[in-house]
Amino acid sequence: MISDEFNSKVWVYFETNLKARTRKEYWKIVNDFDKEVGHDPLKLTSKDAAKYYKYLINKMENNRISYSTGVMRLSVIRSVCNFIEYYTTNHGNKYVNYFKDYSIPEPDKLINEDDIPNSLEINNILETIKEYNDDKAFLIFSLAVKCALTNSEICKLNMEYIALDKSSDTLCINYPPNSRNNIARTIKVPDDVARLLDKYIYDNDIKEGPIFINRRKTRMKLRDSERLIEKYCKICLENKTIRNKYTLQSLRHAGMSYMLAGGAPKDAVANYAGITGRWMTRYERILSSSTYNQAVNYSIIKIS
Repeated sequence: MISDEFNSKVWVYFETNLKARTRKEYWKIVNDFDKEVGHDPLKLTSKDAAKYYKYLINKMENNRISYSTGVMRLSVIRSVCNFIEYYTTNHGNKYVNYFKDYSIPEPDKLINEDDIPNSLEINNILETIKEYNDDKAFLIFSLAVKCALTNSEICKLNMEYIALDKSSDTLCINYPPNSRNNIARTIKVPDDVARLLDKYIYDNDIKEGPIFINRRKTRMKLRDSERLIEKYCKICLENKTIRNKYTLQSLRHAGMSYMLAGGAPKDAVANYAGITGRWMTRYERILSSSTYNQAVNYSIIKIS
């Protein structure tokens, strides 16, 4: 809970000097820190800084916030603590802003080998989902690992975005331009995933709107899909059939790594996945690791 001392000694400065919109954003982040750590930044410790930093990185890796949002939040909390350090020191007391030692790494540095499932682990997770007859989880997993869809794209998938390319008899997903870069994206769906998607639409009698809904019968949210994958990763961990608890982002990275392992050009994979080609170097490091030496034997991961 944010203390009266913080409000009277620290927040009053920001309340006076920041514009309304900026002030609202700062307050939101201070509250976010307070909720995660258990107190306001006035009592910052090195453990608090490490905990909040790890919390931001985790949210970014799980696609719950963007890279730019993560950078912004760390910058704001660092600025708040800078002021507290200045204020406290000038009043003869000691305060250390531990956030000075932290920075958000570039996106390509967030990926490491242990965060990516290998082909055996992918198969083990799929087999576990099959045992529970969870068609929704199976399709979500497949879209991430075969089509390299982000969690956000999976949740936003509408019936209206799905089309059949009659010239090649291929199922495609046409995402409209987004607000970030105003670029539309068309994704060719592999035949094995296309069959799963077609069956899921038919079995659930989907005519329009979201493909995936939650228990409340509304569009599935990011946390809903992540919890679904977490459920099966937990079972696999208990059965010791995977090394780590993977996320949808992990599956997306694995999918792109397998495309590269199959010989697809970097630019083609980048275009398919909807990312800038300069980020593709991060997957080269994964491919050269021992985990992915086996990947070169597979041009495509088959899902059935």
